[in-house]
Amino acid sequence: MVHITPAIRHSITFRITVALSVFVVLFQSALAMLALVYFKRELKQTITDQQFTMLTVIAQNIDQKLKSSQKIIVEVSRYVTPEMIRDSDAAQRFLDSRPGTKNSFDNGLFLFARDGKIIAESPFRPGRRGWDVSFREYYKKTMATGQPVISEPYVSTHTPGAPAVIFTAPLKDADGRITAILAGSLNLLNNNFLGELAGTRIAASGYLYLLNSNRIMIMHPDKSRIMHVAVPPGTNKLLDRALQGFDGSGENVNSLGIRSLTSFKHLTAADWLIAANYPVAEAYMPIYRAERYLVILLLIGTMVAILVIRRIMVRNTSTLVRFATHVRSIAAKQGEERLFHHNSNDEIGVLAQTFNDMVRDEDSKNSQLFYSSTHDALTGLFNRAYFDNEMARLTRGRQTPISVVIADLDGLKICNDSHGHEAGDALLKATALVLTDSFRAEDVLARIGGDEFGVLLPGVGEEQVGQTMERLKLAVSKMDPPITGFPLSVSFGSATTATPDGLVEAVKQADQRMYGEKRGKRSILYRS
Repeated sequence: MVHITPAIRHSITFRITVALSVFVVLFQSALAMLALVYFKRELKQTITDQQFTMLTVIAQNIDQKLKSSQKIIVEVSRYVTPEMIRDSDAAQRFLDSRPGTKNSFDNGLFLFARDGKIIAESPFRPGRRGWDVSFREYYKKTMATGQPVISEPYVSTHTPGAPAVIFTAPLKDADGRITAILAGSLNLLNNNFLGELAGTRIAASGYLYLLNSNRIMIMHPDKSRIMHVAVPPGTNKLLDRALQGFDGSGENVNSLGIRSLTSFKHLTAADWLIAANYPVAEAYMPIYRAERYLVILLLIGTMVAILVIRRIMVRNTSTLVRFATHVRSIAAKQGEERLFHHNSNDEIGVLAQTFNDMVRDEDSKNSQLFYSSTHDALTGLFNRAYFDNEMARLTRGRQTPISVVIADLDGLKICNDSHGHEAGDALLKATALVLTDSFRAEDVLARIGGDEFGVLLPGVGEEQVGQTMERLKLAVSKMDPPITGFPLSVSFGSATTATPDGLVEAVKQADQRMYGEKRGKRSILYRS
């Protein structure tokens, strides 16, 4: 047996090797942990922001559909005549003749008398005419306010036992007194635009739910929870904050005891709250994966550092420092600058590739979310939110003059009722195409309503916008009808302001002129 003397065991080479190895291991570990802590914080914030942005887009979409449904029932109410209010059979024929409207309200159409009794309902249910619904909150609120109402969830008797919400439109006589109420109801168990929320998934196990200010669940993946109290006050502190007005995200524990990343957003069309639950174990999986990779890399780096201490120390330390610096400043970078460039096949290369893959994935998702939050899905034009932001920007700027064009597609509802919604969509796309071809790339062209479009023309004066309007009307008149037997017709209005702070008033003037042109078209039609 070879005897190792203390002199050999504690030689300078041994001591330096041990000291430098410990130093490198500690230094690399500390630096890697600092980078990881910052990376975790930044990635958590990115995931949180991404989820809230997604929820905001969904909330805007629901608001738009709620307002659209309310607008539909109000529009249909204008065709209800006094004879229908007096004659249940006439009212029944009218409701049955609205297949397009019934498609929008899958729990039925209703006409209620002023005293709250059912005049007619479609689909027809025998023995229900004369039933009194005056005890319903939606009836009381409609009668009290004289305005259209989106109800809180209630248990339907038309579809016995089904949870539902209803949209009302009061009918008034010449003196402004309510004579009847037209209403359309949605079954919360069906696959309508509210029911679709139950099937929406965030990644693999995240989900959405909808509740009102009284904690009553309106929509949830677990159908048995609909119409029940979500949780008692004090059980879910983040929900308590949201019900007091908070919009945002935070880590939370849901009703099943699962720790989740939860976001809340209030709707504007109704006093409802939409929420997104994303289990932390899945939401932060990239972080946990990065931690495991880091542990593996540190173990490998330690073994390599002991064998080739000086080379590994210089190489890995400089690379880790560069990586930490990159992560620290990544929030201020864009595009390719956000990627960590390290051309090697070693452990740091694996970490860099993993990091770059995660950054590319997050940037792609953020880009898609940004596009969907600023563009209309049907026409590809900018949406109302982007239009309003550009208005605010131009109002604060110095560029003058500024012209505004408001366009409204004529007869969209008639087209939808007579040819179907796909035909209406074709008219909207054709209108968007004509508008796109008629304006400059720097003009802000947006779909600002169901059948309404808005254009902001910075630097364009009154004479120039007048020429543009003539050219635009000519282009509309020459365009081949996208729907056979249904020519494309668009009403326009324009206005110009010489100062940025007059832009809001210019939009109102353009809107009024557009409606003036639309009324003129209607009067010509009626005279004919």
